[in-house]
Amino acid sequence: MRPPLLCLTLAVLCASACGGSKGDANAATRYIEQAAATSLAAVPAAEESASLRETGRNVFRGSGCEMCHSITRQRNGMAGPPLGGISERMLERYSNDALEGRRWLFKHIRDPRRFEGPFANSPDYRGAFMPPNGQIKDEELRALVEFLWHLP
Repeated sequence: MRPPLLCLTLAVLCASACGGSKGDANAATRYIEQAAATSLAAVPAAEESASLRETGRNVFRGSGCEMCHSITRQRNGMAGPPLGGISERMLERYSNDALEGRRWLFKHIRDPRRFEGPFANSPDYRGAFMPPNGQIKDEELRALVEFLWHLP
């Protein structure tokens, strides 16, 4: 784990345990937003995207994402929402801005409670929650986002 990410993780855990302050929360939000902007400075070119997708597939499997999420458009009895076609939903949400859609996915995966998804308060997902993913390195998260972006 990289030192800044370790610091963020510790700050978030401390803030959660101690009640935290609004300043702590704002600092964590800014850190995650900056990480998304830095890691996703531009939409990857086709060759880079292909390489990222392969790495992202391994991150998806190795991080336990498939325990709760289907990579198809059907939920298939999983606890979390299906991820197939997520790029279409993000393009609709972000006015066809593929970069902003990818950045939102990065932020949401990093800290799903701070950057809530459209299913956060859905009765279909009552009791299900996605844990923060501070253990995934920014470059791995970038690859995971690219993998998810290209799911049919």
